[in-house]
Amino acid sequence: MTTTTTWARRLLATIVGVAALEWALAAWAFRDPLDDDAWTALADDIATLPAEEPVVLADDWLGPSARMHVPGLATLDWVARPDLRGWTRFHVVGLGDAWSDELAHDREDLPPPVRVADRDVGPFTITTYEQPAAGTVVDDLTAMDGLEIESTAGRCRGRDEARCSEGTVAPRTAEVDYRPRRCLGLDVRDGTHVRIVRPRAAIGDVLRGHLGFADFNARLRNDAPVALAIEIDGTIAARWTVTDEQGWWPFAVATTPGTHDVAFVIDVGMGGTFGRTGHDAGTTRTVCLEARALQEGN
Repeated sequence: MTTTTTWARRLLATIVGVAALEWALAAWAFRDPLDDDAWTALADDIATLPAEEPVVLADDWLGPSARMHVPGLATLDWVARPDLRGWTRFHVVGLGDAWSDELAHDREDLPPPVRVADRDVGPFTITTYEQPAAGTVVDDLTAMDGLEIESTAGRCRGRDEARCSEGTVAPRTAEVDYRPRRCLGLDVRDGTHVRIVRPRAAIGDVLRGHLGFADFNARLRNDAPVALAIEIDGTIAARWTVTDEQGWWPFAVATTPGTHDVAFVIDVGMGGTFGRTGHDAGTTRTVCLEARALQEGN
């Protein structure tokens, strides 16, 4: 074997060794920190938090994996929340981030919450916030149980889903303004007048809620407004006209604490959609309504 061949082999071995070392170092540097152990540690930690305190993600792109691995992050009332009202203390999970654009949007006109604690759980950071101004939810006024619903044609029937001559009114988890929201979904035909009554409701000092329109494709094919009125003990307290351009539109009415009959009156001028063949009255656009009674003052 010549000297040249020997040196060539040694050089090749050196190159291979350096390449193997670089590969090992790169694999270590770019390893996935979100392995099963990391998810398990996060799930165990969240399980120790009080069940009534919401736990949400700052990094929403983690949502599919996080909710698959961590049951505490999959609670539908927190994922499809209407806003941050009633959240006097809550926790945000992130990869170093303690806030998000979605949380900022859902804060609406509340003052910024107070950051009271944070701790690391593997690659995650759990940040705890308190919001004294969030108020207390007295009742969910659009929960199906106990509602009396009637349409233009008369009383709607059904317990878990109200069946009207013009369509249905039922609880939904729907995409509104590109976010999941829990709401009472109205799928009714053109010109339908719907009256939703919560008799003898326990209410606080303010009634708050949202109205929006579900399904991106349906919004593209129907941008007609709807009229919403709120009655307290038979007297109109407020009236608005709402369009899909307003997104997840918030409303509020000051109320007198106590027991009152509360009604939500919705007029759907045009419920169908437009397509290449013209107007289709049979394909409806879902109107989503949610409302809660809150106590915000002392």
